[in-house]
Amino acid sequence: MRFSEVAAVWRMRVMVVGVALAFGPVRGADAAGDWAAVRAETFATVWQTVNDSYVDPAFGGVNWKAVKGKYEAQLEQVPGKAELRTLLQAMLAELQKTHFAIFPRETAVAPTGERASNGAAGVELTVMGREVVIARVKTGSPAAAAGLKPGDAVRQIGDRVVEEVAASVAQSGLTPAAQAAHLANFVASRLRGPVGATVPLVVAAPAAEDRPVNVALAAVKGVWSEPVGNFPAQLIESVAERGADGIGYLKFNIFVSPFMRTIRPFLLKLKPGDGLVIDLRGNPGGVTAMAPGICGWLVKEEFSLGKTRLRKGFMNLVVTPQAGAFLGPVAVLIDSGSASTSEILAAGLQEAGRARVFGGMSAGAALPSLLKTLPSGDVFQYAVADLQTPRGRHLEGVGVTPDERVAATREDLVAGRDPVLAAARAWLEVERKKGPAARAGKS
Repeated sequence: MRFSEVAAVWRMRVMVVGVALAFGPVRGADAAGDWAAVRAETFATVWQTVNDSYVDPAFGGVNWKAVKGKYEAQLEQVPGKAELRTLLQAMLAELQKTHFAIFPRETAVAPTGERASNGAAGVELTVMGREVVIARVKTGSPAAAAGLKPGDAVRQIGDRVVEEVAASVAQSGLTPAAQAAHLANFVASRLRGPVGATVPLVVAAPAAEDRPVNVALAAVKGVWSEPVGNFPAQLIESVAERGADGIGYLKFNIFVSPFMRTIRPFLLKLKPGDGLVIDLRGNPGGVTAMAPGICGWLVKEEFSLGKTRLRKGFMNLVVTPQAGAFLGPVAVLIDSGSASTSEILAAGLQEAGRARVFGGMSAGAALPSLLKTLPSGDVFQYAVADLQTPRGRHLEGVGVTPDERVAATREDLVAGRDPVLAAARAWLEVERKKGPAARAGKS
């Protein structure tokens, strides 16, 4: 699998610092007489945007002008928007960075009237080695109706053999965590589509024979965030609960502003002496400004989650303490699906000594980016900055290293065990007994 194909798998994991709000007119890209002009204008817009805004004016040693000539020469052979997206994605892949993507407008914004046509299988995925494994099956979902269960490994989806895809991704030069993220997204993207579409799978339970399964995609039910400019609507899911043992558990699937209405009152309800788990496993990021906002409810002193370096200047991610902040011990859970804003929050709290991080390496995809509408009507995501942690570390291509590495097995999933959460809870119990005076860090 070429890096361009790997990058395309990642493209719907939209993680942004800001949003381009100006749409501008969308030309009639489907009119045959106008296609050549639209195609050329779209290509020029993508190349020039990168040329003007990419954080490194030397493009990491890539001859960006030569890249333009290489792909511009192929434009006359591009018959439609799908093929143009492929060409542009290949050009962007020359930079070997995340957060550069071209994707269809209809998949990016999901207006209210179109959401009912978006189908999904209703599973959460994880990667173990080179296997994509079902971590959770939602109750009443098409996946549940088809008999899929936690611990099942996806051997084949459609006509693609997952082991062959994994072998190709292994040649991409990405870190193991990034490879895992791309592999999971490869399968996840094929478990979404029009309502009523059937996705053929071959799966296997631990120590069992392969079995064929057909999953009929159903409408996605739940609460959606609204699009903000070109930032897409997102199905939002969260858990915010305090157990009888005094340990709070917070999990949300993406960083979008509606969650602040849940997170803030939840943190305010935690009591002195409680502990807190923030579960960022599988969270691809989102609106980066939410990270310092959330952290403001966890500290009593101002500090920085890091800084973003643009082509000209810096922007600090300053955390401002909030009245009534929770100052008890905090555990953060991450895995290869934790990216962008999830990585910023985890690394910042870790380096400040405010949280202990459990799980596996994060994705290493942490470039702040923007979105804009192209003349073709498609949406362009492009990185505009690099990010450094408070200690000057770069997360892009590296990721966050947990303080305590813990991994689940397929047998754990079958049995309903969560060793990562169990390890975090055990640590929290010890920390709670120490009391505030014995805990170091920003508390």
